[in-house]
Amino acid sequence: MLKFTLSTLFFFVFLYSNMSAQTVKKLEIGDKFPTMNGELLSSKEISLPDHCKGKVSLLIVAFKRGTQPQIDSWTKPVLKEFSMYDEFRFIEIPMISNFYSWISNYINTGMRKGIVPSMHKNVMTYYGPLSHYYSYFGVKDKKLCYVFLLDKEGKIQFMDHGESQSDKSKLLIDKIKTLLIDYTN
Repeated sequence: MLKFTLSTLFFFVFLYSNMSAQTVKKLEIGDKFPTMNGELLSSKEISLPDHCKGKVSLLIVAFKRGTQPQIDSWTKPVLKEFSMYDEFRFIEIPMISNFYSWISNYINTGMRKGIVPSMHKNVMTYYGPLSHYYSYFGVKDKKLCYVFLLDKEGKIQFMDHGESQSDKSKLLIDKIKTLLIDYTN
């Protein structure tokens, strides 16, 4: 009886571990951005990519606090060029483990104090499991930011990571221009 019980227990542990270890496909150009729920610093609950529907959207995902200079290397030239377009949206997404969700109000309040209020609508904090997103985004280094340009249907048209170089910024800006032209036609 003990042998049967132990065998059954091991079977269910094996079955559960295989079910929870489902493989998640790494995102590619043309894929729809995965669903991600969070709260903007403006206190609005949103779901991506739905929040971006109908807009050309730049999403920058960060897993570590020290990635802000990398994020700025992408956003400064892009926002200089496109911040005045209603058809363009930018969202920065700090990815925070669900372990910290119990202090999310404290963390979000700290972020609100450090970010100018006009940008609160552009920062969505995500609190939750991170492992699937590591797989989706092909994360090999959590100290890098991950950049995604979505078309108006939420499909990825450009991806990169780390600090932008001038050639990467130019490529991204050209992609945005093309998508905005397609959007207006």
